[in-house]
Amino acid sequence: MYPETISLIIIAAYFALHLYLLFGLKKSISIIPDTSNLKSPVSVIVAARNESVNIVNCINSLKSSLTGDIPVEFILVNDNSSDNTFELMKINTEDDSRFIVINSHVSSSANLKGKANAIDNAVSISNGEIIVSTDADCIVRQNWVSATSKYFKEDTGMVCGFTVIRNDGSLFSIMQNIDWLYLLTLASASSGLNKTMSCLGNNLSYTKKAYRKVGGYETIKFSVTEDLALMRKINASKEFKILFPLDKNCLVSTEPCNNLKELFSQKRRWFRGGIGINLLGYVTGVCLFSVSILFLFGLLFLNIKFFLLFVFIKLISELLLLKNTFKIFELKSLYKYYPLFMIYFSLYGLILPFTFIFQRDIKWKDRKF
Repeated sequence: MYPETISLIIIAAYFALHLYLLFGLKKSISIIPDTSNLKSPVSVIVAARNESVNIVNCINSLKSSLTGDIPVEFILVNDNSSDNTFELMKINTEDDSRFIVINSHVSSSANLKGKANAIDNAVSISNGEIIVSTDADCIVRQNWVSATSKYFKEDTGMVCGFTVIRNDGSLFSIMQNIDWLYLLTLASASSGLNKTMSCLGNNLSYTKKAYRKVGGYETIKFSVTEDLALMRKINASKEFKILFPLDKNCLVSTEPCNNLKELFSQKRRWFRGGIGINLLGYVTGVCLFSVSILFLFGLLFLNIKFFLLFVFIKLISELLLLKNTFKIFELKSLYKYYPLFMIYFSLYGLILPFTFIFQRDIKWKDRKF
């Protein structure tokens, strides 16, 4: 077959996939929150390891949460830090009775390691019917707890949320922000199709009923992406719905990676944890990888006019989804950076799989897995 024919098949599949995902995204956008469920007690959990630089800002944002009549407790778990994270947790919450600060204890279970163990420690002492979690390097919006709680109905097991990267003034942070928004938009779209591909633990909530029903982290094989492993277990139970709404009140913001080394460490962890994704996830991954190859190297074997058409269809496919996210989260200023993001996304997407050839270990929070 001619290169143009192969390229046409690939880009047609890519466009069709994004149209299919757009259908799912519209369903996620149309989810209506249930305001009648605003009195269920909520436990907010933050597990932190060596986060002395970030934990105070996170605590302050939690303190500023407008929770209304919702009974809320904040459980901070020190995950065996070697710095003064635990001391900062204690000092900065001693004036607020809603906060509980604990040290994570080591478990004999092979499944309970690292963050999964710390979260399980917190869940075991929690009083909330709904568990809402974020990370120590995150800042939550004032209405985050109440806005997230509104999406829980009787059959809802988990609600996934969007996270944005805080702009530190660098182009690198902007690229990371668009990257997260695109990947989370794909995840939200897949959830609307009842084929949830992924989620992020820094903005994740679930019912204690669902957590206990699937056995919690103690029964889930250890994963470097414990959030994704829990989502899959709840999804596999077929008893609970997983929602991924686009709600600006549910947004969480986090720090960008400081350099390429940190970025690839993060991406390698996600990539490893993503193994075992559902069929839609694999199809999406193959499409993204194939299109990235053609986008970066197409000019070597394609007619210039055909290549430009290919790039145009790729751009339109992606913006069909992202325009909804940019509009809802009031991030239209990111459009001007999108051409550069296309290069950024394709480059790291092609390089990432090959990094496992030279190093299979995953380094995360000063631990090696």
